Amino acid sequence: MVFGWGKKKKVEYEDPVENFPSTSQIITLDDIPKVLDDMVILRKKTLTAEIKSHRNRIDPQREVLLKIANELHEDELDPDKLDPHFQIMVNRGKKEVISSIKKEFANPFPDINSPDDVIRFKKISTTGINKVGDMLGKHSRVIHIFAKKYAKKFTNDLKELTGNLKEVDELIDNFTATENMVQTINELLSSRKKTLEKLSKQNSRMNELKSSINEKRKKITKFQIEIKEIKNSSNYKTYINVKSQLSDCDSEEVKIRHHIDDEFTKISRPLGKFVHISSHDKDLKDLTAKLASTPYDALDADNISGIKNILDSIVTGIDSGSVSVKDVSKSKASIAEIKNLIPSLISIKENFETKKHELLTKLENFDSKSLQTAENNLKREDSDISDTSSKLKMFEEENLDLTNSLPTILHNIETNLKDVTSTSYTISIDNQ
Repeated sequence: MVFGWGKKKKVEYEDPVENFPSTSQIITLDDIPKVLDDMVILRKKTLTAEIKSHRNRIDPQREVLLKIANELHEDELDPDKLDPHFQIMVNRGKKEVISSIKKEFANPFPDINSPDDVIRFKKISTTGINKVGDMLGKHSRVIHIFAKKYAKKFTNDLKELTGNLKEVDELIDNFTATENMVQTINELLSSRKKTLEKLSKQNSRMNELKSSINEKRKKITKFQIEIKEIKNSSNYKTYINVKSQLSDCDSEEVKIRHHIDDEFTKISRPLGKFVHISSHDKDLKDLTAKLASTPYDALDADNISGIKNILDSIVTGIDSGSVSVKDVSKSKASIAEIKNLIPSLISIKENFETKKHELLTKLENFDSKSLQTAENNLKREDSDISDTSSKLKMFEEENLDLTNSLPTILHNIETNLKDVTSTSYTISIDNQ
């Protein structure tokens, strides 16, 4: 500060706390809140008593400053010796300093009988001292030059006031630090409680998941037995045999189609040309196109008459020249050959399709739904077990972390308890 009362030599203060014996004690978690409450109550009383003592030392200093201000008020400061310009400046500074001191220090500082009074006292005394100090700083030059004897008095008294107020701040700061440590301990206690609650909930959930996995394993065993019984049955063996025969039918059908295609390849040229010049009705035109592209699909007992009609018309077209071929006699002979083969080719196709239909009928007679249901259920339970096991593993890992955090929390509680109470505590968690 400009006026000089802030330059007080730093003094080391011991923490204003009770001298608890440095011993080791066993304490339960349930006992900790009461220990903390009792300690805070005691320290509040101690703080109130110590600040009250400081207040009783500070208030007389307030009266001294007020007395100095009254003396300055009565002192004319030899106005006849002052230049008129300086006289105005001195009078203004003198008036503002005196006014500030009387305004801030006219009334005694608040009495202290409770912790709440401590904060009120600190606020009022600090505000008053700062305002007076700022005003003296503003008029420091005037006071030091034209009121030297008052300057020293103001400096000394404000030094003492500021020093005492600093001690008050340190006492309050120490108590605030104690409250913060108590809050930290309470938060640690709350954290431990929440951790245990979460562990309990997750353990219950883990038990549910384990029970679910066991139930699903029982169901899997049931479905496996069911599937095995179905597959060992004579009906299932017949079903597999029929499926094998049906698989053979696919290759047989390919051979039959290839054989029929080979026969119709002999007349593919005149048949292809006739498709474009045919004057038949729509049904015969469609049948002609099918014979040219996929003769197997066109061969049918109901189509024999139409097919022969088409073949006869091709022969007529060859004779008339509307269907051009390289070798007329050869083409007509091939058509005649095909015409004669039509019944046998249709018979081959019908016999094959009859056999295939009988196999499909046998296949449909087998109740594959029960097997499919059992296999789907088995697959679903396997998938569920995998998902549930993943969840269980996640809970187990989290629970391990939570369990490992508990000793750390207890250690932190013990450490903070020792710091705040000056007593080394060992926390007993038996039956907790």
